[in-house]
Amino acid sequence: MMRTLDARGTGTATWRALGTYVHLSTARDAVLGPARQTAIRLLDDVDRTCSRFRNDSDLVRANAAAGSWTNVDPLLVQAIAAAMDAAAQTDGLVDPTLGHSLEAVGYDRDIALIPPASSDPAGIPLPARVGAWREILLDPDGAVRVPRGCALDLGATAKAWAADLIAQSIAAESDSTVVISLGGDLAVAGPGGWPVAISETMDDLGDPEIVHLPYGGLATSSTAARRWIRGGVIRHHLLDPLTGEPTRGPWRTVSATGATCVAANTASTAAIVMGDKAVGWLTAREIPARLVDTQGQIVRTARWPEPEGTS
Repeated sequence: MMRTLDARGTGTATWRALGTYVHLSTARDAVLGPARQTAIRLLDDVDRTCSRFRNDSDLVRANAAAGSWTNVDPLLVQAIAAAMDAAAQTDGLVDPTLGHSLEAVGYDRDIALIPPASSDPAGIPLPARVGAWREILLDPDGAVRVPRGCALDLGATAKAWAADLIAQSIAAESDSTVVISLGGDLAVAGPGGWPVAISETMDDLGDPEIVHLPYGGLATSSTAARRWIRGGVIRHHLLDPLTGEPTRGPWRTVSATGATCVAANTASTAAIVMGDKAVGWLTAREIPARLVDTQGQIVRTARWPEPEGTS
């Protein structure tokens, strides 16, 4: 996970939204109040349109009408377009049509409402239909057609997309550098960048690695968070689309940077799902990344930012 490091004179606010924590910082304290209001408004809009756990959300309505066109807020169309782009960049490893697959492994409500352990059956894995994400149809004016038999879940990209949206909106409204982290999906906008502390979980307060993020985004995907047990079987939210099973590869955490938070999160999620081939895939695409395997060993790609304080 990422924690921003705040210097004297900065403004900082923390609260919860989208089922996770929100950390907002601005380089000028006077900007914080209006920036926080902008963030709250946009997060409410994202939740109202993109949540899989709100019966009144546009996404839930579109999923219920799979196979037919559904009129939705254009904001949802933008979020789905970002998810489809992530799928295209990863050959479907980051797949937005995993709604039914996630329900099958027990992720059928907000993570805070899922019992950490239950004797209920683990559920039968449900693989995604290969390439179904290519059949999603969008009207930018405000309509979506979910493929018949599918249900969309934007959990792999929506928080990162929202972080980009909020950071860019606040930067456009002020002359202050801004950084926002949504559950570890972090976006920076404005001059100068921001120092960021890298750790696996928010409770890991040992000796974090500190890097300077000059612009864009930094995201962490991890199998160490959003976990639960069903029938003695450990489950988590990062699924392999080909099997419908939680990933079982060598990496428990991957952090990546990118020109946007969505780009960073797409890379980190794909790397977890990809497993053994992740380092080669990231290196070939010149994606800066930091990978932690199940034994705690750290591997960094060549372009990962130098930790602060090193030459």
